[in-house]
Amino acid sequence: MGRIFHKKQHILMGFITALTIAGLMTLFTGCGPGLPKDLKNQADIIPDTIKAGQTRIDRDKDRYESFIKSSEFKDVKRFALKEKWAEKFSLAHEELKRADKLYNSDLLPMVKRNKPELSSGVKQQILRINKIIKDAESLSKYPFLRSASIQKAIKNAENIQTLAKKDADQIFEIVNRIETDSFAKANRDFPDLKDKINTRFAPLSKLARQSRDDLNVVTAVYQNHTAGLSADYAAFADSSKAIALSLERVKISETQFTKEMDQLYLSYTKVLKDMKVEYFVVIKRESWNENSDYYNPGFATFQRQVNPETYEALTKENVKTIAAITAGFTGSKFKNSIGPIWKELAIKPAAQWPSRSHNAASFWVEDSKETYFHKYMLEENGETQETEWEKVDESFYESNLEFLGMAIFAKPYGVFEKDQMTQAAPPGMAYVGNKKYGEWKQNSSGNNFWSWYGKYALFSTLFFPRPYYYPYNSWNSWNSNYRQSRPYFGKNQKGSQKFGTRGSFIKTSPKFQSSTFAKSGGLKAHTASVRGAGANLRGGGPKSKGK
Repeated sequence: MGRIFHKKQHILMGFITALTIAGLMTLFTGCGPGLPKDLKNQADIIPDTIKAGQTRIDRDKDRYESFIKSSEFKDVKRFALKEKWAEKFSLAHEELKRADKLYNSDLLPMVKRNKPELSSGVKQQILRINKIIKDAESLSKYPFLRSASIQKAIKNAENIQTLAKKDADQIFEIVNRIETDSFAKANRDFPDLKDKINTRFAPLSKLARQSRDDLNVVTAVYQNHTAGLSADYAAFADSSKAIALSLERVKISETQFTKEMDQLYLSYTKVLKDMKVEYFVVIKRESWNENSDYYNPGFATFQRQVNPETYEALTKENVKTIAAITAGFTGSKFKNSIGPIWKELAIKPAAQWPSRSHNAASFWVEDSKETYFHKYMLEENGETQETEWEKVDESFYESNLEFLGMAIFAKPYGVFEKDQMTQAAPPGMAYVGNKKYGEWKQNSSGNNFWSWYGKYALFSTLFFPRPYYYPYNSWNSWNSNYRQSRPYFGKNQKGSQKFGTRGSFIKTSPKFQSSTFAKSGGLKAHTASVRGAGANLRGGGPKSKGK
């Protein structure tokens, strides 16, 4: 009776709490959900921002009209007329008019509709309008910034010319060094990649040509300056600035180009060697005093790692209370509704008991979690190492379920990293056909097979029960129809899959039969497809997740 009263009281308090929260939400949000408050604030201030911009432009225009009457203007007058500085202010006002029009025609109607689904559109319009306002202010500041730049060029012509020449010489030195060193070497070593190598070097070559043209301008203007002739100081300022910017870009491009050329001399493969899933459940217990008129519960949680079968049983949708302690005249009694599974959980019913007065409790599955792991064999330039278990996300685990014993990516010698193979293939297949690793030979039957050089012979015995050499037909099929486009599993003489989780090699390999994945039941699924067989491929895991 007391327990029923407590439950009713608990439900009533929950109902009152829900009503209170609903009322507060209405108070804070007005008439319901709408645009985020900060977004509406940003939109609301745009008219004032436009007005403030108009004021600043007018102030800049008045300042310019005073400037053209000063003695300083004489030095830049011809540049001002040529570049039409006086028109910048009217252009700036036109930009603000465009911003105002966009605000009234595009942004304001969306703000008035006040729908949360319009948030993205409102944000885009705010960014668009604010950029126009910023561009307008840049136009009104242009005459003063331009004047300062030209006057600086006039007063510091010698220093600017010296620095520009120094920067240009550094550009030429860097580009020439790259051209005669890493660029030339890569072209010699990888003649088939000539176009790709030239494409990567082209930006450096272009910067060198542009810098030479800019230096010619700087030199010619400086000669006129020293001779007391008419000099184009605007072009002088622009060209010297362009050289400085080109030097920055050349330094960045040098690092990138050198890095990419170095990539060509590296090779590595990542082979999926093993997989596992760890299953966890959180059991929660609520306890209370069945004889009390007051609801004063106690709670405890117990996290346990369990096997796949137990996890599946505990996370079925119809699983609710899994155990209970009931009060009686002769004392409390414990009973579980999951049979032997309770023993695996190893939970003492009275562990962490909150009070001597509590004489009843219920247990249920509060939460469940699956944690996914891979183990890899890494090969780099013929040297191998095995990784420890690495945690991966569920989607990556699921997407690679079919690829046990396969290279999930590979970057051969003479390939840029961005061109690495990301479609699963038999280990070493990406290296076949590359003279760095081996050569084609013919067996006694007249069939061609790939013979590995030295340390790369590891690919013939890596996972196979006896040395296996890729036949030419198998490699040619992969190279022509699968490379960089889809996974390749190959076929044996019976027409069934040869490589991968469901392949004949894995089924006959002692190494894989003793793997964690195999021991968990992952190799027992009858279908070769991950789709529709996910539970079995997850090492015998559950077909559905927790509640």
